[in-house]
Amino acid sequence: MDNIKKINLYDNINLTLIPSKKFKTNLVSIYVQRVLDKNEVTKNALLPNMITNASNKYNSLRSISNKLEDLYGASLLADVSKRGERQVLNIKLVTTNEMYLDEPIFNDAIEFLDEVINNPLIENDGFKEEYLKLEKQNLTERIKAKINDKGRFALERCFEEMCKDEKFSISEYGYIEDIEKITAKDLYNHYKTILKTSPIDIVIEGEFDEEKVVETIKSKFKFERENLISIPREEYKKDIKEVKTIVDKMDITQGKLVMGYRTNTDFADAKNYYPLIVGCNILGGGPHSKMFINIREKESLCYYIYSSIEKYKGILFISSGIETQNYDKTTELVKQQIESMIEGNISDEELGNSKISLVSSMRALTDSIGGLSDFKFSQDISKTNLSIEDIINYIEKVTKEEIVDVFKRLQLDTIYFLRN
Repeated sequence: MDNIKKINLYDNINLTLIPSKKFKTNLVSIYVQRVLDKNEVTKNALLPNMITNASNKYNSLRSISNKLEDLYGASLLADVSKRGERQVLNIKLVTTNEMYLDEPIFNDAIEFLDEVINNPLIENDGFKEEYLKLEKQNLTERIKAKINDKGRFALERCFEEMCKDEKFSISEYGYIEDIEKITAKDLYNHYKTILKTSPIDIVIEGEFDEEKVVETIKSKFKFERENLISIPREEYKKDIKEVKTIVDKMDITQGKLVMGYRTNTDFADAKNYYPLIVGCNILGGGPHSKMFINIREKESLCYYIYSSIEKYKGILFISSGIETQNYDKTTELVKQQIESMIEGNISDEELGNSKISLVSSMRALTDSIGGLSDFKFSQDISKTNLSIEDIINYIEKVTKEEIVDVFKRLQLDTIYFLRN
């Protein structure tokens, strides 16, 4: 990763170049950052697919599709995601590497992407009504579909209750009750505001001529900029006075248990953050973990159980599928596993297996196009700027004593149970 370059083009628009000869494709990713805000989150969720439906030059879905075919079967992808208390709008264009073609297409691909982003199809001072209606339906279905994945639904409900007065509780896909209020004109005006005021990152990954790429990006992508927003760092410390217990009922066959802990550990503090990551993996990172062996295998209390870290908010959560009658015993055993780690009951084998698992995951980031792009963007918004090798070095140096120290900071905040 030493050859990765980041260039500030102008007014908080950054270009990151990630040279790689590993793939036959090139990837251009555009990341637009917003603060999670209930007043705009639903509008933002509509935008990525709205602008990739049609532009002034390519004024229909068919026209967009034909252009992608002309670019040797390029793919145009759009989505929103939540990274801590940021909502990130993401547009990606995947093209075949020019080396494998009879003609250069990179400039043409960038012109196309600029057209899609900066010249969306407008009618009567707003987005095209036909496409807005379609995307409203799609977003409504997407929000409704979240309830079908009961494990994911339980996790989101836990975060909603756990972070009730914090921006992290806001859904990145917005809210059904807000969708119908959005007009084509309002949404377009909001989009223009976003392009003017938001931090924008352009990340290019693949094999390319660096000088030509920089020249092309500078000449093609032109954004008007004013009143730039800043995105504050999330609060990650919280002293818990009383544990919240939330129970929801639904017609389901398998209960979903989520336990949320405040880690009170800063992701930018590598000396403490990576012991937390290794400790979380020992606790519930796979078949080698304490909870899998002691709660699922020995006690047969759950269908699945795992733990993970929400990096930006400093939350460790445990998710499990259980029978309703096993709720008390499972929650008690989870607490016991964490207490056991605080007491230093971590074997060399557990420590070694977890490090191997985490290092493999880090190395796998380079196995597909886009892995490094998302990793680098994540590092940039974290302002940590660590390479994959830096992180692997931190992981490999973690000691049992360091894990004990960070686990002593854990505070149980919320127990959420979705039952029949």
